[in-house]
Amino acid sequence: MTHTVARRIVVLGSPGSGKSTFSHALAAGTGLPLIHLDDAYWRPGWRRPSTPEWERTVERLTAGPCWIIDGNFAGTVRQRVERADAVILLDRHPWLCAAALIRRSLRLRSDLLRGRQPRDYLPAGLAADDPPVRSLTALVRKAAGFRGRELLGMRNALADCAAPVLRCRSRRSAQRLLRHLSARARPLPSAPAGSRPVFVCTCAQRRQHVRPVPIRPACRPTMPDRTRRGAPEHG
Repeated sequence: MTHTVARRIVVLGSPGSGKSTFSHALAAGTGLPLIHLDDAYWRPGWRRPSTPEWERTVERLTAGPCWIIDGNFAGTVRQRVERADAVILLDRHPWLCAAALIRRSLRLRSDLLRGRQPRDYLPAGLAADDPPVRSLTALVRKAAGFRGRELLGMRNALADCAAPVLRCRSRRSAQRLLRHLSARARPLPSAPAGSRPVFVCTCAQRRQHVRPVPIRPACRPTMPDRTRRGAPEHG
């Protein structure tokens, strides 16, 4: 938890840990613009940008004065945490995350078969039947290996960043943190014309059958689940 008013917040965590749901609630509670990294990364046909292109995109996304950025992408985590006021790590048990991923995949498949808008977050550049979404084996493998691979790769960046790293191991601790950050939210200063971040979340528009259009650039009290500045915990 942090005493300061956080205006730039990085949300990390295993697939299936509830990052997107938490980030939507945090954006609603604080008024901060929300950016899903998956929206910026994936291209139609599940194509990926080159590494230099992706690094430039992340640089542009983090340049604004206020944002919530949801997503892992360990190769660029240092770029984000160096500019953050707070880093939130959702670290639920891997098998709970895997079970959540399977349920979400089944809901997305059901929505696809019934021809309706997805009830769950789906990256703007992906469809429910694209391999990164539908492959249950790959999804479970990512959740099961998050602590030993992605989180391990983030260790040095999290240890070096000046912002507090707030670790939530359960939904209850995530809800406590959400209430705390929302209660400390302050009205945002007026943004100069054309200064809004790229790829602001359009999930609500998508559910209303509105085509998502990226917005072009022109914006410690102690908790039981806090990560100390040394290295992320495992187990």
